[in-house]
Amino acid sequence: MRHWILVVCLVGCGDDAVGKLPDAPPPPACAAVTGAGAMHAGTISTAETWTAADSPHLVPADLTVSATVTIEACAVVRIADDRSINVRAGGSLVAAGMPDLPVTIERADPTASWASIAALGGGTLSFTHTNITGGGDPLNRVIGLAGALDVAGSAPATAGILHVDHVSIAGSESNGVNLHDGGGFDASSTDLTITGSVVAPIVTFARHVGTIPSGTYTGNTEDAIVIRGTGGPEAIAEDATMHARGVPYRVGLAANAVLDVVNVNAPPTLTIEPGVTLKFTTGSTLRIDPASGTTPAAGTLIAAGTLVDPIIFTSAADTPAAGDWFGIWLGRAPTPATKIDHARVEFAGRASGSGSDSCLPVGQTGPNDAAIRILGGIPASVFITNTHIVSSARHGIDLGFRSDAKPDFATPNTFTNVPGCATTTPRDANGACPVVTCP
Repeated sequence: MRHWILVVCLVGCGDDAVGKLPDAPPPPACAAVTGAGAMHAGTISTAETWTAADSPHLVPADLTVSATVTIEACAVVRIADDRSINVRAGGSLVAAGMPDLPVTIERADPTASWASIAALGGGTLSFTHTNITGGGDPLNRVIGLAGALDVAGSAPATAGILHVDHVSIAGSESNGVNLHDGGGFDASSTDLTITGSVVAPIVTFARHVGTIPSGTYTGNTEDAIVIRGTGGPEAIAEDATMHARGVPYRVGLAANAVLDVVNVNAPPTLTIEPGVTLKFTTGSTLRIDPASGTTPAAGTLIAAGTLVDPIIFTSAADTPAAGDWFGIWLGRAPTPATKIDHARVEFAGRASGSGSDSCLPVGQTGPNDAAIRILGGIPASVFITNTHIVSSARHGIDLGFRSDAKPDFATPNTFTNVPGCATTTPRDANGACPVVTCP
């Protein structure tokens, strides 16, 4: 008798084990660059596309773009030593890479860095699946104010003129990105990696800090997002959220910086996410409305951490000490929405010489400097809670307003290494100091 064995191959017959699917084909890859390539010089004033087939695209001198330039997936752009691509009003640079088919922007000479790809006065930049390496030469600029991507708007207000999506910036001779004069990331930006920068991943005006996207910002000389901190047009004047991006924020390119939150016409809110750390250079201050008086403040701070992820305000010094920076100052009357909760304020309380209406116990004299100072009108509530003040040079919280009510800011908070009072005491409504003791 003949026996037949029927083998049914439903899927995946071949060399694979029984029941396994066949190996997936490898993903497509960019072809190697061959040939002389295409040269781009002078000014581009009509739309054009830089193709992968014509790669490498060579930029031997500064190039101005005032139309749309689209860079295809797999295209390679090589920029010469000290040279820049400047995208101006009416211009857009769009690098349209795809997964596994990136755009590459690199040095023409592997030993000589290019300067920047800049959006200036109305130009826009968009990079998708793009690898950017070897730029950031500061030329004649202060190195801390340069970047491989240099992003400026046409007005002080924040505008989303830089888009990134799965972008890597590596080996900048200064910062990875410089955001200033209205230039910010757009709201859809995501997955930015910056590594190998000689300075830091990002330097930014304070008012653009809320646009910084998710990403990886480590492996640089300083792993921090640097806020320039010179006040004026850099101040946070629109609502902004300071996101936890895995590295701290350092306030101040130099000493005596200010991080201001203020706009008289449309008071902004700065929201700080749980887990954020802010480091302040020597003599720096966080000011929620720098003005004085009893009228409502022209800015709001919402710094609401959690028990697991507190918000930390600290010194940027290599060896921190009490009084390194002034602290958090709240001018005029704090808005009802202002809140500091589950925070830690360290090494503040620097001697300022700034006056205060608060009172001290008999036998103590000023200054009334403190890690947190309320310097204007009466707050609507005890808005500082679950906060630990550590190593203030003078007091913990200065209650520098006038009120017959004496709100208790001491009990909801803790104080360590605070040589003065946990809190000072407000004057009475008529300006008199009651007899007080340190809480």
